[in-house]
Amino acid sequence: MTFQVVDVLSQLTANATALLPNLLAAIILLVIGLVVGKILGRAVKNVLDKIRLDYYVSETDKPAVSLSNIFSVIAKWWIYLGFITVATSMEILGIPALSLWVAEINAFIPRVIGAAAILIAGYVLAEYIKHHMKQLNNVWATLTAKTLFFLVMYVAVALALPILGVSATLVNNILLVVIASVGLGMAIALGLGLKDTVSDLSKRWAKKVKV
Repeated sequence: MTFQVVDVLSQLTANATALLPNLLAAIILLVIGLVVGKILGRAVKNVLDKIRLDYYVSETDKPAVSLSNIFSVIAKWWIYLGFITVATSMEILGIPALSLWVAEINAFIPRVIGAAAILIAGYVLAEYIKHHMKQLNNVWATLTAKTLFFLVMYVAVALALPILGVSATLVNNILLVVIASVGLGMAIALGLGLKDTVSDLSKRWAKKVKV
């Protein structure tokens, strides 16, 4: 019995000794990833601040939600997850399930960046069109500006969703519902507004027929 306990302890010690170099390598990789991720995140933030991305999107240097900060965090965590994937791989720690899961998340991040870039570009274009349309100062300028803004954003969302692996069918259905609702509302408003006019025309027509 004593020899069996000694054998088990010896085996555990041998396994721990064999794992120690890989564990140290994983820790070193994680530390390097932490440093590189922070440097890249800070660099992305500085670049986006210099080109004033937040100002061009929200027309203020201090928006409630800073896109510069969002892209900085995405870039930082992209590096973090990349190093975590390597550290947990079969060659280092031998945790393939965790490594595969982290790799899938890491592969999804470029899709998020692409979709976000399309949405931002769409929003900037929509705001630009709306701003210049409102400067026309006519009766239909505001309505046209809002309509064009909505259409541009719809196109941007419809283009961004497939990149994320989401079908744009839902957005299309929502658009149809919105168009139908607006059309019905305009028809009702037009009907109520022309009620008196239609009544007068009907009376005049009736008088002409009688004559």
